[in-house]
Amino acid sequence: MIKNLLKIYLLLSLIFTFACKKGDDSPIFDLTDDTDKAVQLIDSANADLKEIKKLYKANENRVEDLKIAMGNKKVEEAKKIANDAVYAINDGMSLGEKAVAKIEEARNLDINDDFKEYLDLKETSIRKFMEAFGFRREIALALRNGYDPENLKQREIVLTEFKEKEQKFKQLEEEAQNLSRKANKLAKQAAQGDNDEG
Repeated sequence: MIKNLLKIYLLLSLIFTFACKKGDDSPIFDLTDDTDKAVQLIDSANADLKEIKKLYKANENRVEDLKIAMGNKKVEEAKKIANDAVYAINDGMSLGEKAVAKIEEARNLDINDDFKEYLDLKETSIRKFMEAFGFRREIALALRNGYDPENLKQREIVLTEFKEKEQKFKQLEEEAQNLSRKANKLAKQAAQGDNDEG
């Protein structure tokens, strides 16, 4: 509950800060800028990201389930899990593309430089997450379309690819999270700076 209230406070502070600051950091309203429109776009992008988060939560155990099915040589079960993962990742990618498009549109509006920097970081973070999930999608497709544990040579190739792509996934996911934290820190600093001035 406290975490949610903090997020709401941070978002409201961020909106107020970006609405009140011009590019030169002077705390005056600029009625000619597009901050309100940008905030609406970001609200819509955040709704897309919340849907992605729901998909992720609903499917976060699939990798472990897949490892277990593969270890137990349950081919049909592994293929079904992989197939479901492909569809979930496709849905997430589609939502991610929508969110990125909205962020790009907001960034191209007449808004202050702090807001633009925040949006740049958020967009880069989302793109990294999408790149990371691209590796999981490749794994799922390979398993869905041709996993055969009885073919030892193919099995070793698939397992090696699985490990390599999962490692790349984790690396990109960490980079994306770091960028997201950096964006949130920037927003918090902007909100605190505005509060210090007021």
